[in-house]
Amino acid sequence: MGQLIKRFSLFNWLIAVVVFAGGCSNNQERHFLSFGTAPVGGTFPVVGGAIAEVLNTYRGHHSWQVQIKGSKGSQENIRRLARGQFKLGMCNAAISYFATRAQSRWKSEGAYRVRAVCTLAPLVAMFITKKDSGIRSIKDLKGTRVVIGPAGAGFEMFVTPILKAHGVRRETFTSLNAPQGIAVDMLSDGAADAAFLGGALPAQSIIQAARSFDVHVIPFDPNVRAHLVRDYPFFKAIPHALVKSRYKRILNYELEESINKMSQLEALTFVKHQALMVDGLEDMELSELKSALVGAVFGWLNVGSMQVVTHEDVDKDLIKSLLQVLWENRLELAQKHPALSFLQIKSVALPNGWRRVVQGAPLYTGIEFHPGAIEFYETHPEIGFRPNKNNTIPVCSEKSNS
Repeated sequence: MGQLIKRFSLFNWLIAVVVFAGGCSNNQERHFLSFGTAPVGGTFPVVGGAIAEVLNTYRGHHSWQVQIKGSKGSQENIRRLARGQFKLGMCNAAISYFATRAQSRWKSEGAYRVRAVCTLAPLVAMFITKKDSGIRSIKDLKGTRVVIGPAGAGFEMFVTPILKAHGVRRETFTSLNAPQGIAVDMLSDGAADAAFLGGALPAQSIIQAARSFDVHVIPFDPNVRAHLVRDYPFFKAIPHALVKSRYKRILNYELEESINKMSQLEALTFVKHQALMVDGLEDMELSELKSALVGAVFGWLNVGSMQVVTHEDVDKDLIKSLLQVLWENRLELAQKHPALSFLQIKSVALPNGWRRVVQGAPLYTGIEFHPGAIEFYETHPEIGFRPNKNNTIPVCSEKSNS
């Protein structure tokens, strides 16, 4: 009897060892993928967290476990991708653009081999001030105190080209560094005269500002804006109507009201006098013409879309599999945050009947797509179009049916 008990105990012990060993083996097979985001309080951690949640919940037979890693943002994510510490990273397209070219603040570090996995939501930013500040144009920023973003966040990579194109040098005003929420407080208490604020629409910082004081959003010069979009692939034109729909209490201008009261002749004279670029205006009805003029005068800028990026050396089958899981669960993904409908083309109707794409996973914003991402988009024509440097959209997707 004693021998039987000993044998039974030994048998149970062997089973436990096998089960434990099997458990250890399964744990060891789990493939951890580090995903760099940004400090808590911004959009990146929220969006990155939602992406990671979907990838982990619906990974199926895949062995990955996506782990969100806090970081200082785009610049740190790019560096840690290069060191192999991250597999994925959230990034601003302007910052990745210069990083891959060893330009701007990246000159001393050399070019980074980061590649796009998918393009997320546009980040729409603008200079704001108090209505009674007397600042009405970007040129009026000379001699003032301007908050241009948090120290080390890389905002200057898209702010500097905007200022330079408007004829404003950084040394002609006092640059201040602060997170966006603090920048609003600085405007409110008079410690700053203007601030560059924004993000995914609607940006919380601009909403916060409107609750604190009477806001004036400083328009971009329309012709300068057109040149910026032409010269930098990460800058994208964002229609005034779209932005105004998100900031109804803020984007109101006397000039816009004047345009809406113009006759056909007055509107055409205004276009000529202002040297505005408006295609097909001779064939437009008066209401269409007015909308086109308002859009031309008050259009805004995507200053660099949110992206998910990776390193060029990451296995392409992994990237394809990650995108496949996101594609299969795109509806749930989109419900988690407004910025997460990137696997479907998003466009807005324009007055002349054409549609402008403002969001979509395959949109080229200045850096090459990872080979795995390219293969994924090319084998899923239902997404709408393939990555291409001209962002050429099939004609049937561009023309409005309305």
